Amino acid sequence: MKTINLLKFLNNVHDIYTLDFARCSGELVNFLDLMTEDEQFTKSIDLGLIFVNQKSLDGYTIVDGLGRFVSLSLLLHAICECYKKTTSQNEKAIKTIRSKYLLNGSKPKLHLGEEDSDLYLKIINGEKLSGHEKTKPMFVLLHNFWTQIKEEQLQASKIFGMLQKIHITLVETDNVSKRDLYYKINSQNRELNQINLIDDFMKENGILDEWNEIKSGYFVNKSDIEIFLKDFFITKFNYKTFNPKRIYESFVNYFETMIQYTAKDSLLKNIRTSAGLYYNILNLNFASDDIKKAFIEIKRHEGEDTYAYILSVYEDYSEGRITEATFIEILNTIDEYLKNRQKSGKNIDFNELVQYLNAFITCK
Repeated sequence: MKTINLLKFLNNVHDIYTLDFARCSGELVNFLDLMTEDEQFTKSIDLGLIFVNQKSLDGYTIVDGLGRFVSLSLLLHAICECYKKTTSQNEKAIKTIRSKYLLNGSKPKLHLGEEDSDLYLKIINGEKLSGHEKTKPMFVLLHNFWTQIKEEQLQASKIFGMLQKIHITLVETDNVSKRDLYYKINSQNRELNQINLIDDFMKENGILDEWNEIKSGYFVNKSDIEIFLKDFFITKFNYKTFNPKRIYESFVNYFETMIQYTAKDSLLKNIRTSAGLYYNILNLNFASDDIKKAFIEIKRHEGEDTYAYILSVYEDYSEGRITEATFIEILNTIDEYLKNRQKSGKNIDFNELVQYLNAFITCK
């Protein structure tokens, strides 16, 4: 652990890499706002801990703290753009800024993940952006920098004076799971891409291709895989409520528990089977017209919150533990509950119905 000036650290490294699942969210830093808080720069500005993993002699992977590096890079780029084509001295300074802080040769020092890389490269290379790209947090912050520098007539020397006051505490994370550390640090403070975290977990276990086949085979929309996993874990863990922000955590717990009793290929086969059944539920993909009609009614009466229970019963039906007639009767009973709920306008406790249905299945 060491304290270092953020600008100096950016100058000293050749490459800064990011984790596959880390994204530039709204957690960016407007450094120019820090100037207004301390115009005379009488005190050091502490931006807190940044967790890194040394990848090479002069290259690091950011485990946590990506937003601060992206923000600094955007400010430096904004300075270059604001003073471009003004004086020969400024042109020389711009080249120095780009070569010391933004570029390693002809390529950016900062290597972002797939979802952010295209926009960042366009910004640094001065390429034209689409209207949609201009709504992204990176461009919004960049535009704010441009506006503040122009409107407040901020001199580059003054900005660099402020940047010399900014320090971070660098924490190296050797022999620590970078993904788990990232998740623990960020899970309470901001939205995380739960599916990207799961992808990385599956990659670490050597079964990413098989996992991707399940995703692409049954879930076109990212929201569908998240809904499936939520209901899948409600089914497997008997959750009464489930926090969708803990999908990754539940996935790891389920996987690491089950792998003690079954092989990876068998575990993936079970997940694939449940995913196929859930796909049928979402898309009304049933050979039986009576089952299809029952699901149409359930959808019409807004029964999405019953899908987790239905999935567990559907698994029983698909494995021959209950008959088609019993399955249809359960679906119709659930639909009656949904119709009564809509009529009354009250959130009638579905758990009471579940107890009745479970007893009914046992009798059958």
